[in-house]
Amino acid sequence: MTTLRVMTYNMLHAPGDRLAPLVDVVKGVAPDVLACQEVNTFDGMMELARELDMLPVWGAANSPEDYREGQPVFEHLVVFTKFAPRMVRVHPGDRRAMFRPVLEVAFQPPGTPEVRVFTVHLRARTDPSERFLKYREVGSLLAILADAEGPVIAMGDFNALAPGEGDGSAMGRPGTDPPEDHVAAVRGGVVGAIIGSGWVDSYRLRHQNDRDESTLLSRAGWRVDYIFVNSVLERFVSSSYILDNELVLEASDHRPVVTEFTFAAEGEAGGNGYPSLSTSRVTG
Repeated sequence: MTTLRVMTYNMLHAPGDRLAPLVDVVKGVAPDVLACQEVNTFDGMMELARELDMLPVWGAANSPEDYREGQPVFEHLVVFTKFAPRMVRVHPGDRRAMFRPVLEVAFQPPGTPEVRVFTVHLRARTDPSERFLKYREVGSLLAILADAEGPVIAMGDFNALAPGEGDGSAMGRPGTDPPEDHVAAVRGGVVGAIIGSGWVDSYRLRHQNDRDESTLLSRAGWRVDYIFVNSVLERFVSSSYILDNELVLEASDHRPVVTEFTFAAEGEAGGNGYPSLSTSRVTG
């Protein structure tokens, strides 16, 4: 029996002066694969990799979403892994809508099938000159995922609420009223489109009734970070949780999400038959 532990974490312009608490948060979980958002520099990625003793995979931002003192801030994607990647691909997606690409990494841990991981960080900001930006993002993501076969995980910061969750407000620039399409996307449109395409919210799979969870520290009840799995992997999800402790409060403005998969060979006690995993794609 083999366990695979994956984690997604928006690290808030990392590592900055928070290297130690960020590393402690991750080491406390000890993930096999860690999908990070908002790693601001290549040197910062390498610093985190050394401290975590994990291999880094870099997904450079398409363009800046934020500015500090008039200077652009690029929020890059990084996947840290304990396993040598078998394939890496950076999908730029819709560059006019997406500040970050979709980072794809394939790996095969010992005793498990090959798994593909897609890491994303969808926009929080609106743009009065463009329409349907978040829907265009999720459309690009789903088009990319449609070509992935076998066990697939899509995780990251989606800056969107699941249908029926949250307090009903929507993200946008402070002091402005976001356009209706952005509000609809944040209030369930984006996540609803993903679930409607056959993807499974691994956290909700294990927590059917709890509705007060939050991954965004500044907003109670706002769950915007997800680990989605396809139908091939759904039966292997053994646990999923949102990490919440004192270190998390110190390290970033997001709580990480962790999902564990248990693979048991056919004939093994509790076996769920991973050698016969289907290679069929997700279908809506």
